[in-house]
Amino acid sequence: MVGKIIGGWMVITFSYFLTMYAMFTLYWIIFKEPIDHNWDKSGTFAGIPLLIIPYFIAGIYSNLVFVNKRAGALWISIIPVICERLLIYLIGYLLVLAGGDGSMNGITTMMFIRGEAAPYYTYTYIICGVISILICFIVASYKPKVNRLLH
Repeated sequence: MVGKIIGGWMVITFSYFLTMYAMFTLYWIIFKEPIDHNWDKSGTFAGIPLLIIPYFIAGIYSNLVFVNKRAGALWISIIPVICERLLIYLIGYLLVLAGGDGSMNGITTMMFIRGEAAPYYTYTYIICGVISILICFIVASYKPKVNRLLH
């Protein structure tokens, strides 16, 4: 069971970074500007897929691998959601304490994170982690309907 959970975390991590890379690249191609120039537009563009795609894929993984699909989906989604949000904030906080990029006049940790690395990282994104867990749970719970022939 633990190996399956760790495998699920790896699925989420890999699909998260692949989705982030794809969204950052597509943003550059579509809008012809770096992703950190327009926080609202780029944050929405990158944030929504990051809330959905990795956890949709994790739900498929859970559906295929676990006997108790719902419990598996919960375990493989809740830990990455919490850890990702805390880790991004902690790294940003430590960088702000260390002086950030040199011009730290009145810059908060959230402003630094959004401006330097993750424009999608907002309080809304943090709260919407619940949606990611629900997506994983719902996809893992999916059972295709089988058409039965009447005899």
